[in-house]
Amino acid sequence: MKVLDRTNIKIEIWERGAGYTLASGSSSCAAAAVANRLGLCDSNITVHMPGGKIEIVLSKDRSITMTGAVTKVAEGLISDEIFI
Repeated sequence: MKVLDRTNIKIEIWERGAGYTLASGSSSCAAAAVANRLGLCDSNITVHMPGGKIEIVLSKDRSITMTGAVTKVAEGLISDEIFI
């Protein structure tokens, strides 16, 4: 994580089992929470990633709201047999 200013951070993500990842909502929430907890950022933070950016709002009750673009990246079918 790199703190750009009080309202912007930049992250890159390596996910166990998946490797280098262009974007991650849970990673964005975690990084924003840490930056805020350390006093490096305010409670409204834009997280910049290679795959795009996401807006994170940290509430005093420790809830997190994440807002960003949604892009369909795949389509598929799951066989009913998987649920047996």
